[in-house]
Amino acid sequence: MCGEFDISSFPQLTILLRGTCQQTRDAWLIVDLRPLTFMDSTVLRELSTAQEHCEQAGHGLRLVYDQPFISRLLALRGATSQFPRYATPDNAWAGRQAPKH
Repeated sequence: MCGEFDISSFPQLTILLRGTCQQTRDAWLIVDLRPLTFMDSTVLRELSTAQEHCEQAGHGLRLVYDQPFISRLLALRGATSQFPRYATPDNAWAGRQAPKH
């Protein structure tokens, strides 16, 4: 994922996340948001839905991000505990959360 993700990107994101949740054999689906320059609440809703789909399939979903705007969006939506911050994909795999912004 890179650039701006908002309601106009929603259909592609939905297909990508739901398909990956169903097909992965790994314990975790790691979503690297570091290349994003913008993300709105529709993307956050889809990430929440994807997390539910992953959990139903016996997997988890973890987010990699370092942008303050994502931290603020998660805080405004009360989703910081649902989506703790991981600094790198390796840290996400290992479950090593990054310090809070």
